[in-house]
Amino acid sequence: MSARRVLVTDAEHFVGPAAVERFRAEGDEVVAHIEPFTSRTEVAAFVAEHAPFDVVIANLDAPITVTSITDHDDAIVDELHARLVRPLYWLLGACLPSMIERRDGAVVVPTSATAIRSSSHPIAGYEAARAAQLQLVHSVGKEMARHGVRVNGIAPNFIENPSYFPPETIADPEFQASMRTTVPAQRLGRGAEAAAVLWWLASPDASYVFGTVIPTDGGWTL
Repeated sequence: MSARRVLVTDAEHFVGPAAVERFRAEGDEVVAHIEPFTSRTEVAAFVAEHAPFDVVIANLDAPITVTSITDHDDAIVDELHARLVRPLYWLLGACLPSMIERRDGAVVVPTSATAIRSSSHPIAGYEAARAAQLQLVHSVGKEMARHGVRVNGIAPNFIENPSYFPPETIADPEFQASMRTTVPAQRLGRGAEAAAVLWWLASPDASYVFGTVIPTDGGWTL
């Protein structure tokens, strides 16, 4: 497979570092965008400057607010949608037209397994925002199939990453004990394992996969 031009957003957060490492190891040219996008205009300008992309890893990160739904004020909800939902619309709107024109390309969205199975923690706002991403993957994946453009996603949880499972969390004995009883695989997944699923979905090997979200969570959603 020849080298591809790959965009990874929020590249230093969530599964971004592992994605950058994997795609570069495969010989792809990776454009790593570090800071969160804040407007449709910003995304359009960035894509116009750096496109076309063969692959877009729409990796979007936001802090998780653990609080009752009765305490989810507008600031919390707006921040979650500003970081997780609206940028996905912007990226799809800016990157898909050239893929449609070429009848080729792949978008892969790391969402969250908490959009499939609710967490034991009160994080309804975060779960709802990730669920919006998941549904966008299903809907847009179906829409793009006739164009030969693949839009898919992964639903990670209990994957080592700098945003949600950083080294200090992983080193906590209480967390380790809890993980062994919570995750069927009885271990934390490596970032490289999540990146491997991202890479497969973006590869020609997944040429007949459209609108699918693959849980990548050690069996947690089962």
